[in-house]
Amino acid sequence: MAELEFRKQLLINEFKTLSKGKSKEELLPLMLALSNKAKQAGVQFTKDDLLIVISQVDSQLTETERKLIPEILAMMNK
Repeated sequence: MAELEFRKQLLINEFKTLSKGKSKEELLPLMLALSNKAKQAGVQFTKDDLLIVISQVDSQLTETERKLIPEILAMMNK
């Protein structure tokens, strides 16, 4: 279990690092790419995990983009 949590934290840290300085248009593809990378590594994020990741970029999102978060979460959980 600790190994899984460690890998999740590594992916979250990678997202935080890669998202710095990115435009709003670049954030969604980055989130999806990291989600795919997590799946390939056998790491599955919970809704709470994803909310932590989203909170890292929330200040950079427009109101319209914030309203899309439930759809994004649904796509990432498939």
